Amino acid sequence: MDRILFEIEGLTKVYRTGDVTVEALRGVDAVLYEGEVAVLLGASGSGKSTLLNILGGLDVATAGSVRFRGADLSRYSERQLTLYRRNHVGFVFQFYNLIPSL
Repeated sequence: MDRILFEIEGLTKVYRTGDVTVEALRGVDAVLYEGEVAVLLGASGSGKSTLLNILGGLDVATAGSVRFRGADLSRYSERQLTLYRRNHVGFVFQFYNLIPSL
């Protein structure tokens, strides 16, 4: 039986700037298995990067949950997130200057 890598339930991300509210993700549900190849497609502004940033531990969801191998990422301390990113996450940035700390 395939092992579940990510379980995503009700994932929502809302950005607020002044009076402007943008719902980047709304109620995303998905299950990804180890060894599975997944493709994330969508128009510009549809939330692809937001979803990847949350899965990669670079951002946090407004609501919902992301579990990696059964562990809820929202409960990770900064140290645990650092270890998670170091040991399990890899990003290839098309535009590295989008993240100022790099």
